[in-house]
Amino acid sequence: MKRFIVWGVLGTLAAGSAGAQQTEAPPRERLTREPKRSEATSAEHPGQASSGLLLLAQGQSGAPPGHPPGAQRQPEAAPPERITLEQALSLLEARSPWAAAERSRIDVAAADRVEAGLLPNPSFSYGTQLLAAGVNTGSSVVHELSLEQPLLVFGQRGVRRELAERNVSAEQARVKASLAERALAVREAFAALLTNQEELRVLEETAVDLGRVEKVVKGRAAAGDSSRYDVERIEVESRALEVEVLNARASVADASGRLAALLGIEGWRPRAQGSLRITESLPDLPLLWESAQQRRPSLVAARARQAVARGGLDVARRERLPVPSVAAGVMLTRNEKSTIALVGVGLPLPLFDRNQGAIARASAELRAEARALEAELAEARAELTRAHAVLEGRKGALARLEHDVVERLPTVRRMAEDAYREGRGNILELLDAFRSLKDMRVLHLKQQETVKLAEASVLFAAGLDTAE
Repeated sequence: MKRFIVWGVLGTLAAGSAGAQQTEAPPRERLTREPKRSEATSAEHPGQASSGLLLLAQGQSGAPPGHPPGAQRQPEAAPPERITLEQALSLLEARSPWAAAERSRIDVAAADRVEAGLLPNPSFSYGTQLLAAGVNTGSSVVHELSLEQPLLVFGQRGVRRELAERNVSAEQARVKASLAERALAVREAFAALLTNQEELRVLEETAVDLGRVEKVVKGRAAAGDSSRYDVERIEVESRALEVEVLNARASVADASGRLAALLGIEGWRPRAQGSLRITESLPDLPLLWESAQQRRPSLVAARARQAVARGGLDVARRERLPVPSVAAGVMLTRNEKSTIALVGVGLPLPLFDRNQGAIARASAELRAEARALEAELAEARAELTRAHAVLEGRKGALARLEHDVVERLPTVRRMAEDAYREGRGNILELLDAFRSLKDMRVLHLKQQETVKLAEASVLFAAGLDTAE
């Protein structure tokens, strides 16, 4: 009876210690004594001991059953809700899955370095000579074993490694050009989002102002100073403006989703923070062209492809040189039990195949890449000239709009409201003034957007939107 009581107490203590170990770390003395009790418990109650050990392991690891400790990953920090253009471009570099996939292609090209640095494998040969008929002049059975190693003595490995490095540089240039095109798309999407946000703000401000005027019109109608038509007309105008506000909000959501899609971030609705005004003073067209020739990613990639073609021609010319080989081996005779050492040198004779096909192909590819570079230069210069002319035209139109129209908007608005209050104007003239003010403010935003897009095109054409 005492024995059963002792075992019950020990089982209770074991269960209690296992539960405590799930919440806090046990003392070292207690851990040293635990194996003795667990051994005794496993002898009498194997199921209870195994469950206690399972609980102990789960308590120490902190992981729930069925989930290994290393299975939990820290979630990536969410991007900020309001971002600037610089932050959007940084997200493209750091978090875009598309950018990561493009950069992974560089590793594929870098794998050619391994192949370019390899030595040719040696070859092992074995032969035997058996006396079939006639007089035995030596031994009736001869075994021959030899090992042959080709030697790249004319620098084939060096030109292959150089070609592999040029391939990596060309792939890096291609990825950079691809990222520059995506960065241009991000700039355009950011400008569209900022424009839609500003347009929504203008419409909401206009709705507030129109609501204030609506109260004035209803007050005058209640006092008998205006007709019921004025009330109905301004209410219809207010409801129509509310529809415009709803459409503007949908446009903001659409532009926000497009920017998030370009950056590859799911479930994110960014808000653009910045100004539509031009913040950079660009140099003249000749200086822009000098910059484009050195920094435009598409031109850098074209030169890298030309360097690869030149390296391919060097490899083809070097591959036409023969590859000598050295051989060493032994010849074993069976009857006389003799051993003969063999040493030899082999050299292919380039009488017919001197790698003419590969050289012709590499030469044609080099000429094609040279023409492609010339075409890329011509297109780049034409594109830069066009973008620069468009930017100057857009800037001139914006300056004209701001000087001749935007500066007069507050005065026109004040005159229309004063005329209606004093009875010198009707409701139609007042509403026409409100619509004109709203349309001019929206037109100003659209013109600023076109200037911003033209500026982005010039930066892209001149290669000024990429880091050194």
